[in-house]
Amino acid sequence: MSKQLSLPVSLKDQVTFDNFIVGENQQLVSHLQKLLVPELIASSQSWLTYFFAETGLGKSHLLFSTCYLAEQNNHSCVYLSFKDKEYLSIEMLEGLELYDLVCFDDVELIADDLPWQVALFDLINRVKEQGQSRLIIAGRFPLQSLPLQLPDLVSRLSWGVSFRLVALEDIERCNAIIIRAEQRGLSMPMEVAKFLINHLQRDLPALMQSLDKLDEFSLQQQRKLTIPFVKSTLNL
Repeated sequence: MSKQLSLPVSLKDQVTFDNFIVGENQQLVSHLQKLLVPELIASSQSWLTYFFAETGLGKSHLLFSTCYLAEQNNHSCVYLSFKDKEYLSIEMLEGLELYDLVCFDDVELIADDLPWQVALFDLINRVKEQGQSRLIIAGRFPLQSLPLQLPDLVSRLSWGVSFRLVALEDIERCNAIIIRAEQRGLSMPMEVAKFLINHLQRDLPALMQSLDKLDEFSLQQQRKLTIPFVKSTLNL
């Protein structure tokens, strides 16, 4: 391999399976955790995985977590989000079939870009032929609803296994926020977490952005996370 793509993510919180709130997604999480288990690689047919969910439910978290697990076990891995395709070259997909793990995010964003669809189609064929890589693709829609111009790409994606990422219940969202706060050395009472999910956007990325601000102001003012402090800091 002539090039090495690193995980292009800079996060204040470490994103792993340990801090992913599973909810009703145990089957998907277990599947991803076992993809690169040595004794299962030879016999597993799960060389291609597709999973989907609306924005903000944790697709990127799961892809980052799988990459992190791969790196911890000395597997080569690549993560690429099609959000960044305007800054990337299609040629970057050449040779990725030689990596142990290849993860693509936001696949629906190549819906209007036939060259990228053809390149992904060709990569899937090479991965299948080489038989040494695990390919994970995440998107917003079920396979048959993906707005892709290339029917053969949808057909190739159906060669693998498919999962739907299920949204968390409110109590699980609260637990997710509390865990992230604890990782930063913040103590967040349950009533504060409930206040946040009842008064802010309910998707986790938006909640985590609010946590960034609370973390910053809490440190500056040496304040605990209370509902009055949250109200004043977030102008609620």
